[in-house]
Amino acid sequence: MKRNKPNFIIIGAMKSGTTSLYSYLRQHPNIFISSVKEPMFFNNFGQENNYYTKGRSLNKIKTLDEYYKLFDGVKNETAIGEASTGYIYNYKCPSIIKQHIPDVKIIAVLRQPALRAYSNYLHNIRSGKEPVKKFEEALNKEEKRIKENWSPGYHYKKKGLYYTQLSRYYKNFPKENIHIIIFEEFIKDPNKTIKEIFNFLNIDPSFNVKYDFIKNKSGIPRGIFGWIVKKARLYNIIPKIEFSNYLSQKTISIIFKSIYKKPDKLSDKIKNHLTETYFKEDILKLENLIKKDLSIWL
Repeated sequence: MKRNKPNFIIIGAMKSGTTSLYSYLRQHPNIFISSVKEPMFFNNFGQENNYYTKGRSLNKIKTLDEYYKLFDGVKNETAIGEASTGYIYNYKCPSIIKQHIPDVKIIAVLRQPALRAYSNYLHNIRSGKEPVKKFEEALNKEEKRIKENWSPGYHYKKKGLYYTQLSRYYKNFPKENIHIIIFEEFIKDPNKTIKEIFNFLNIDPSFNVKYDFIKNKSGIPRGIFGWIVKKARLYNIIPKIEFSNYLSQKTISIIFKSIYKKPDKLSDKIKNHLTETYFKEDILKLENLIKKDLSIWL
């Protein structure tokens, strides 16, 4: 039996707008994108990671057959894809993807790395997976956690070294098969970003996408309902589905505001210190690799 395979993959980065991108792309009639967002197959396939993480991990897709079943629903769509934010960071992923889907197109969304790190931290706070209540303290624990084999979901700083991560993809795939999106540009003009992706995927760029608020926002749980949702996230009871398929955006917004309070912004002092001392060299190398001006990050 001939199996459908993806011809494009959104590889991340985590907390850089991939959930919104997933929602927008799947509206196009020529795009099929797996109903399971973040199957996280290639960063687990053939690897015994055994990472420590607080809470319960999701069941993993273990075989190529299970993975390809995600695309059994393809009808006449010409662009077939999936989105897994773990792929950009896992150093084995590019060569494994290349081995099984050599002609696949790669899409990456990159966010100012200090802000991405903070959003990643807030994401873990929201789900009850981060026991440390101060961001700076969590950063100070990062190297120790990595040595103790904590999940990459806790590698707040290291996951922002995009040059190191993307270099592996540029070594495995031709540059014309790699499309880089800058998160800040995506937020400013989502329509321009989406049209560029449609062209990259060789599908009709004139299709009009319905845009709404950015999805998967960070928030601090509050009240009894916030506590219940936090526990549900911690033990992965909440399914990874697109709730906008079943609820209106107004309803989702009301529910979100009732469960979460707005988190404090990352201070400029911490952001600038992190950028200057940890990310700057990588950002400058990244500019040359992807041929984009990233001065907005600096």
